[in-house]
Amino acid sequence: MQRRTALKNIGLSLGGLTLTPTVVGLLQSCQQTPAGWSPAVIPQEQYNFLTRVIDVILPTTPNVPGATDLNLMAFIDGYFDRVAAEEDKAQFLMGADIFTQVASTEAGKDTTQALTNEDIDSVLAAYFRATPETRAAREEAFTQYLERTAEGAIAEVPVEGAVHEFLHALRSISITAFKTNAIIGKEHLAYAPVPGQQQGCVDLQEASEGKAWAL
Repeated sequence: MQRRTALKNIGLSLGGLTLTPTVVGLLQSCQQTPAGWSPAVIPQEQYNFLTRVIDVILPTTPNVPGATDLNLMAFIDGYFDRVAAEEDKAQFLMGADIFTQVASTEAGKDTTQALTNEDIDSVLAAYFRATPETRAAREEAFTQYLERTAEGAIAEVPVEGAVHEFLHALRSISITAFKTNAIIGKEHLAYAPVPGQQQGCVDLQEASEGKAWAL
């Protein structure tokens, strides 16, 4: 049981960022990328596509910047290049490759460039809004795949399970990076780097104007 839990946590760790000083520093350094910059880990075409995907997940609104505005995909690439463990990076890249193929196939398009935001949203909905039973089956299929490969067996990758794990990891890491971004923290969340006294029973509107705390 412990070994099985450990295998499942390999997938969970992809989206579970620990906000160390290194990660926070990387996040802030990726606010802007210099001219001629190219991703270190994710192939350029796939990088461009995933940039569009996380922009569908975290779109720009009239009042709040979105994933593209904050350059979150550059952070994700940097994270897997400089921080993530090798097995996590390999699993992320495998999931990205499978998801890219699935998205194109399900939309009936030859390339990811031909996919519209509506196509992307349709694929995301099929995974994020799946029934609990379907989600559990996909997770179980992927866990069994990890078990077989850990034993040295040659196992076929369960496509839906791999896409499920990848998309949930991508969404999780994107949202964490979004909430940790300095612009979001200071301008769109309640920000108090030096907290004052504790008030255990206070109206949320009075304390932070209804906003979540950045820290």
